[in-house]
Amino acid sequence: MKNGSTRREFITHSVKYGAILTAGLAGAACATHPVSPPESSAQGHPWPWPYAKLDPEVGRKLGHDAYFSGKGCSYGSFHAIIQGLREKVGEPYIYMPDEIMIYGHGGGAGWGGLCGALNGAAAAICLVADKKTSDLLISELFGWYTQTDLPTDRSNEYGVKKAYGVNKYDQLLPQTKSGSILCHTSGTTWCNKTGVSITDVKRKERCGRLTGDTVAYAIQILNDHLDQKFKPTYVQPQSTTTCNSCHGKGGEIVNVLSKMDCVQCHGDPHKQ
Repeated sequence: MKNGSTRREFITHSVKYGAILTAGLAGAACATHPVSPPESSAQGHPWPWPYAKLDPEVGRKLGHDAYFSGKGCSYGSFHAIIQGLREKVGEPYIYMPDEIMIYGHGGGAGWGGLCGALNGAAAAICLVADKKTSDLLISELFGWYTQTDLPTDRSNEYGVKKAYGVNKYDQLLPQTKSGSILCHTSGTTWCNKTGVSITDVKRKERCGRLTGDTVAYAIQILNDHLDQKFKPTYVQPQSTTTCNSCHGKGGEIVNVLSKMDCVQCHGDPHKQ
């Protein structure tokens, strides 16, 4: 063999480099096909996941603070509930990345659709309740949001007393009923009443407190459902009922699928 290499040296080097190549291929295979998670992971846990009673006020504060994490309102409300269950229940919540809900900020990547606080809280509800139950609880949460003066007195009180972990503004904030679950409508209604810019720290604090309020109510209705004492309080506006009687299921012109107040955005077309 050339360069004075012996047959034994050739075999020794071949075995060594062969082992390195095999290890490299195995590593590449693992990167392409990750090792399956243990059976105790979230993948192997049946849905819906277990729920344990949480403290609404702890959730209210955590939801507010998580809003200011830089990840937004949808993450904030989801994180506040899931973190509570992570501490109370453990698995499978320890495998859940709360960042999955970041997209919901600003009504969906800033598109002004479904309020992120509602989006995150609804996702958490759906994780712990079957479809029929989650539909009932989420409908109540959405209805509450449209008809409640937000931010609530309680969250305003926490702000004034600097009781949050993150304190950006320590004054009372004006309250408004949004009449809608849409981020755009909710935020603009508040800005129109207050004269505050949508980019102002006061508006951001308003959404932080509102996020905490949404978490607290979501926890309240989940706790009530666990105790088998949940009773819906939301009553659909008469204007919505009237519109749906013609344009909803069973109507003459079936072209609407919505529980929202039609007149708030569209006005009364029959008067035009």
